Amino acid sequence: MTTGAEPKADLAEKELQRRLQVARDAHAYQAYLRVRRHVIAQLALGHNRRSSGHVPSDYWSGELSRFDYMLDASPLVIAQLRHHTHNLTGLLPQHYRVSLDTKRQQFAEKLEALRDLDQADLWLPEAPLLGGFGFEIDGELVNIDTLKFYEVLVALHSGAVLAEFRDSTERRLVWEIGAGWGGFAYQLKTLCPNVTYVITDFPELFLFSATYLLAAFPEARVRFYGEVPAGETFDNWQEFDFVFLPDTFHAESKPEQVDLMLNMVSFQEMTTQQVHAYVRHAYELECPYLYSLNRDRSHHNRELSNVRSIIGEYYWPHEVKMLPVSYPKMLDAGADLPKSGYKHVVGWRRVRL
Repeated sequence: MTTGAEPKADLAEKELQRRLQVARDAHAYQAYLRVRRHVIAQLALGHNRRSSGHVPSDYWSGELSRFDYMLDASPLVIAQLRHHTHNLTGLLPQHYRVSLDTKRQQFAEKLEALRDLDQADLWLPEAPLLGGFGFEIDGELVNIDTLKFYEVLVALHSGAVLAEFRDSTERRLVWEIGAGWGGFAYQLKTLCPNVTYVITDFPELFLFSATYLLAAFPEARVRFYGEVPAGETFDNWQEFDFVFLPDTFHAESKPEQVDLMLNMVSFQEMTTQQVHAYVRHAYELECPYLYSLNRDRSHHNRELSNVRSIIGEYYWPHEVKMLPVSYPKMLDAGADLPKSGYKHVVGWRRVRL
């Protein structure tokens, strides 16, 4: 019997289409479409990964295959992009449920311990942007990523590096190798706006980092490798906020100035040849500082010798002591064994080899 009322299924479909349209029109999804165009073009340019020595390590070869769905992401996926960065971090929103009060207290204690080491007011919480999540502590979102980034910023300040970037009136260039979903780039660019931030990564990962950063900084001036002839990538670099450079073309890219090169938790997943190439390139570009947060070698990576030893060939490595536990652990986990934990290493460029 017909009642004249619209069937519930039709109403639900209309509501879904309304939500999809709102998400399609949002700045974040439009940013994603822009990023995807460039990612597809960069993947086509980098088809020679193996012949050029840029084939991913065994670890990353497996990881990259998990990101195919991001090449055709729904607007609703992009609206909750941070929920999908678990592919890179292993972190999920359900790890931060309100009911997990004991765990929340552990995060609060670690945050307080880092505040005690912070002499420069460097704390930035997780942004609510694109589904940002974490334990709410004093009205701010806190998760493993934000604690890690805070620890890195404090280490850079303690290592006598960061102040130059916060206080300088001259444009500086920071180059991150492997930026993941772009969280640290967001934090450093927020604290140091007079910086051009370059990211070298697998093009597939720009679907996360570039989309996030373009959504976070809607007025940002951005250049993707391939938009101009290769030799012009860094022309007028001071005019750009972000430059996205595929790993395949890192070695041939030579900006006139690099002030800091950094890597977090991915040197340890590379091959010895790849880490050596990145560190040597920084040295040849006369980059004064190289920062690393890595284990000397991941236990499952048999293609790598030792991260600090490789850095030491070109830079004087200085370990900055922070908390007794590595960034993924809470304070009650007990101190790391000397050879097992992540090391904050600030490398000062050697005058001569």
